[in-house]
Parts: sequence; C-alpha cells; structure tokens
Amino acid sequence: MIAGLEGVIVRRGGDYVVVNVGGVHYRASVSTQTLAGLGAEGAQVQLSTYLHVREDALQLYGFRSAEEQELFEQFLNVSGIGPKSALALAGAMPADALRQAIQAGNVDLLKRVPGIGIKTAQRLVLELKGKLAPGIVALGPAGSPEAELADALAGLGYSAGEIAAAVSYLRGVDLPLEERLRRALRYFAEGAPA
Repeated sequence: MIAGLEGVIVRRGGDYVVVNVGGVHYRASVSTQTLAGLGAEGAQVQLSTYLHVREDALQLYGFRSAEEQELFEQFLNVSGIGPKSALALAGAMPADALRQAIQAGNVDLLKRVPGIGIKTAQRLVLELKGKLAPGIVALGPAGSPEAELADALAGLGYSAGEIAAAVSYLRGVDLPLEERLRRALRYFAEGAPA
C-alpha cells in the first residue's frame, strides 16, 4: 500500500497532481481544496495517500491533511459513494462545516457538491449522523479542558455526538478532569443538569 508521497510536483491538472518521487512519477487525484494548497510545478510536496484498487485499475488519491483523508475514507463506507464522490465531498468545504452539515441533516448543502444528488445526500446523513467525530479544533485546542474531557469520553466508547454534547454542556466549568467526567456521565444517565 502506498501511504504517502514526498517529492517534486511535475504536473498539475484540474483534479490531479503528478509527483516525482525518486525518479518515479505518481499521479494522484486530489480535491480542489488540496490542489489550491499545493505549490506550483517544481515545488516540494508531501501528501498522504489512499490507494483504491479495482480489478481494472489502481487509483491513487492524495490529501494535504489527515482530517480530509479520514473524511474521505468514512464517505467511502457509505453505500453508493465511490472514490470520486468521496473526494469531492471531502474537499468541498472545511471539515468542521462538513461534519456540522451531516450532523444537522443539511441535505441542501450536501447536494450542492458536484456528483451528490438528493438521495446520496440523504443516505450520507442517515448513515453518518452521529458517527463523524468532531475535530479536536471544534472541541477545543489540544490540552484544553474540553479536549481532555473528549479524550476521556472517547476512551469510554461514547459516540462523537454524545462527546460533543457533553463537552458543550460542560464548556467553561472549572473543575478537575475527574469531576467533569463524573458530571458528563451523570449528564448521559439523567439527561439533566449534573
């Protein structure tokens, strides 16, 4: 499996980039968001990649951020979504906005993505609502009380939606982690103020 590329950009297309890695040229399909963040031909580049294997072709997909690749791979698990649609979705808007659109069931926003119709947008919401983990930036910066609580709840097996609700409920509470965790568990059990 090819997990990443590091080399020099040889050619840029509308939806792909060719990277020279030690004399071997790799063509990777990329989102418009990733392409916009890459340098011009001759610039150094580093991409994480996903290799899609079909019986008649091997297709490489490139990403500048691990978050975009993670979303791409989650979209591939939705029935009816292939790699081209998953790439278009993952690069259509910032990751947090995309997660919020799915969580809120915003089918109108999702169907604006090229190649995504109303039925596919509805399927995305149905299959992924509550399953997409909010990015750490959405919860709080690394090391913040919110991020610590999110990590602790994720370790206990709570879903992304539950974690986001508990973090939001306890945002700004100035207590040790153990006490915030206790209050979050009470919040889950009672659904009322802890």
